[in-house]
Amino acid sequence: MSIAVSALVRPSRIQRFVWGGCGLAFLASALAIGLAAPGHMRFAPFVVAALAAAGSAVLGAAGSHPKTHRIDISGTGDLRVTVQQDVGLPSAGNAVLLPGSVIWPMLMVLRHAAPGTGPRVLCVWRDSVDAAAWRALAVALAVVGRRGNADEGCEDTTNSLQRTNS
Repeated sequence: MSIAVSALVRPSRIQRFVWGGCGLAFLASALAIGLAAPGHMRFAPFVVAALAAAGSAVLGAAGSHPKTHRIDISGTGDLRVTVQQDVGLPSAGNAVLLPGSVIWPMLMVLRHAAPGTGPRVLCVWRDSVDAAAWRALAVALAVVGRRGNADEGCEDTTNSLQRTNS
């Protein structure tokens, strides 16, 4: 059976909702501290300003134009991640799956790096790809992660696929 898979990762509504909720929570905290605790807390204006700035930054990130990614895994396990925004940009070449990548039931956090570049993180939420692509991608990434050293690659924290020496 071949592990070749190609998946288009669209922007996630769940991620935007989470970011928006965090931004609103920061702004609500700033408002609560500004109204309720100006005399009870040292440096209250600075705390309010910091929380309001953080809330604005997170809401700005939630409202920004998201990017579309394409993940291609060949039958031999070569990983290629392409970033597309408005127009298809050329990929940086074959990437390597780095330790610390995980597969959860709702989210895949993929740490990858192309040769000569620094590590990058790609969060793939379940609503970003269709159901068939999610399953194929999870299986292919688990296989790629288990190749070579047992301490490297993708960890499946919901179902331990790696052997542990106990």
